[in-house]
Amino acid sequence: MRLEQLNCLIEISRLRSISRAAETLHISQPALSAAMKSLETELGKPLFKRTNRGISLTAEGERIRHEAEAVLEVIGGWYASGPAPEPEGEIHLACTPIISCYLTPNIIVPFQKLHPRITIFVHGAQHYDIIDRLKTSSANIALTTLSPRSKLIERACALGWEAVHLFTDERRLFLGANHALTAKLELTAADLRLLHLAWYSDARDQISRRYAPYFASSFRLANKEDILDLVIRNEAVFIQPCHLFRHDYRVLEKLVGERAIPLPDVDPRADIFALHAPGLSEIERLFWEYLLARFSCHL
Repeated sequence: MRLEQLNCLIEISRLRSISRAAETLHISQPALSAAMKSLETELGKPLFKRTNRGISLTAEGERIRHEAEAVLEVIGGWYASGPAPEPEGEIHLACTPIISCYLTPNIIVPFQKLHPRITIFVHGAQHYDIIDRLKTSSANIALTTLSPRSKLIERACALGWEAVHLFTDERRLFLGANHALTAKLELTAADLRLLHLAWYSDARDQISRRYAPYFASSFRLANKEDILDLVIRNEAVFIQPCHLFRHDYRVLEKLVGERAIPLPDVDPRADIFALHAPGLSEIERLFWEYLLARFSCHL
């Protein structure tokens, strides 16, 4: 059954004539007759009867006409209201620097192509600052990496926020592509004693502090870019969740390589979570749902 057939039935009922209905609808009489015959065959019941006053509807035809008019009225209302307005506004998102390597090309850019009137501001934050970002409303959505023993998610849930575990990543060692140890497929704990670990300067970076004693020394620098300069120059190595960090352009351009960390007593897992504060706006909810769907598809 097609909408065109229903419209034809209504017009025949109104004019009580197939020929006049065909003229009004700008189709040939045989085509209109064939369309109505096809509709009767599909429904398994006659819809028309001939009388001295022309063609009229059977009881079944009257029922179909009544329902068809209601359907066409609803559809006409959809067209009259026009397309839904394009969503617009601002979204403030907090995430750790490594997550932003993945987030920008794989989620933010495709989302903004779909919704060009929505602007997304990404605020860099370490995992220990995520709660403060959400509490102060400087961001309503956040992504962070956590160790398996982290209490941050418990704190977030206690505040009534939603937290979704996206996946579990593996921390690996990243070193310069031309480093002497890059040729080794597997490193040993003794190899680590020859290396200098670069990590963020904040004393609350417990992850890097956990690894630091196994290395010859460590660099505590202010940001990721300075650290990676050292890594590319083979003056330091860097530990990061591998699936996320592989989206950094220096990895993509093979300026750095990666190896498993040969420390069986140190848990290499990094849980990736998305969080949001209560009361997301309509556009924030739109981005949240897109974020979860894209993250699950791309990793």
